[in-house]
Amino acid sequence: MGLYGVKPWFIRRLRIVENALVRRRVSPDTLTLGAVGVSVVAGLVIAAGGLLHMPLLWLAVPPLVVVRLGLNALDGSVARRTRTSRPFGVVLNEVGDRVGDAATIGATSFVAGPRLALGALGCALFASSTGVLALAITGRRDSRGPMGKADRAAAIALGAVFGALFGSAVPFGVVLWVIAMGSLVTAFLRVRALRGRPDPVSAAAFIEIPRDCEVEEEMLDVLSR
Repeated sequence: MGLYGVKPWFIRRLRIVENALVRRRVSPDTLTLGAVGVSVVAGLVIAAGGLLHMPLLWLAVPPLVVVRLGLNALDGSVARRTRTSRPFGVVLNEVGDRVGDAATIGATSFVAGPRLALGALGCALFASSTGVLALAITGRRDSRGPMGKADRAAAIALGAVFGALFGSAVPFGVVLWVIAMGSLVTAFLRVRALRGRPDPVSAAAFIEIPRDCEVEEEMLDVLSR
């Protein structure tokens, strides 16, 4: 399950911050957008370090990654505490996560080359799409696999640390390969889990049918396939 397994522990460590946010009635959407902003800043730092040949700038990436993951963890917990969870919040969260990945992984194209960076980003987005697909089909997002959102962020942070310490772009290249391969494995595991589901969701769960409308059982069977 990767770093997603430590999310409950991480949220407990942030309980004081969560309580303060709830008292101040901070919107979960604000936290989600804040995470996107921090991701963009991290991406700019990665790009600047490469373009300006100042690898020590990359040491700012790990703290930014921690802040991003903290905000990502808090938006959901604050929404549940304040009972403000809604479908659009899920949409905003998913879009924000994809923008965050694009900002951080995509920025490595200025360090390790565009082909490898864009390839890793494509694999990451593919893995994420399988998680969202599970949400659409089962009602629960699938977070299994070795390369989830937190794992990708942590990998970028590690690449930044070692890149800064050695003054080299090689660690970023290694990290991008790890992200690409790990994302493909993650996507495979999630698709396999969907294929093995013994209880497909009935179309009736997704289609609102008027009470006075007669629908043949065979019609629902066809729609469920």
